[in-house]
Amino acid sequence: MALLVMGLALPAGPAARVALAREKAGRSSKTAALPPEEVYGLALEKMAKKRYYSARALLQEVMPRIPPEDRDLLPKVQLAIADAFYKDGGIVNYGESLNSYRNFLTYFPQHDQAVYAQYMVGMSMFQQVLAPDRDQTMTLKAIDELRKVETLHPDSPYAKEARGVIDRCHDRLAEKERLVGRFYQRRKSWPAAVDRYRFVLDRYPRFDNMNRLLLDLGTCLLALNRRDEAQEVIDRLAREDASGKLSRQAQQRLSEYERRREKEGEKLYGDLSEKERKEAPGP
Repeated sequence: MALLVMGLALPAGPAARVALAREKAGRSSKTAALPPEEVYGLALEKMAKKRYYSARALLQEVMPRIPPEDRDLLPKVQLAIADAFYKDGGIVNYGESLNSYRNFLTYFPQHDQAVYAQYMVGMSMFQQVLAPDRDQTMTLKAIDELRKVETLHPDSPYAKEARGVIDRCHDRLAEKERLVGRFYQRRKSWPAAVDRYRFVLDRYPRFDNMNRLLLDLGTCLLALNRRDEAQEVIDRLAREDASGKLSRQAQQRLSEYERRREKEGEKLYGDLSEKERKEAPGP
């Protein structure tokens, strides 16, 4: 029984593969008899059904049949191939879509869809960016490409979309810096952690995880006995933390700091008279 099941699951033999190749050739011969415009339409129908591989196969087959001087159908087909790769998803396909959109811009830089192709160059890169704790080279490249949309086509709807994706890229870069700060914080390297957190505050003011960063920055400043600076950070967190959860944590840490400093003062001045204690400098 096991052998029978295994046999059913095995790949097709030589005869079956030949039949499959003939079937594919038959489909190619059918589309070869159709005008390129109709093949393009069939490909779009397949894409609408999320059959991206089949759509690409049709588009790539019809591409050589379109005259190079055709400035109507040819760019449509080339752009559709890029879209089919992008919508199919996956690192390999995003790499292929990136190359395809760039080819479109090379051959049709003045086309009405050039701004869309430029935006999709950036998006193809954005889809390949790594986690915040990994190398962010692709994130920086995506920002560069998306900024071209803002610069070259500021009035295009894609300019607004590009700005939104750039913000997401900045969040990823800011999160990488925050994680480095956390690394230093866990090792009680307070000055190094504060430097990283301050860098994020200055460089990425719209960071979507800013409240968490403010809590950690305030904690590090308290560890350095920089109470006034910590108070400013905690006050800002209180204003911006809608849920109040992180703000309450910050206030608790400030209270713990105050109690600890008070106990240190009692220990330091416990043997002094009341008069001497009042005259002594604070801890």
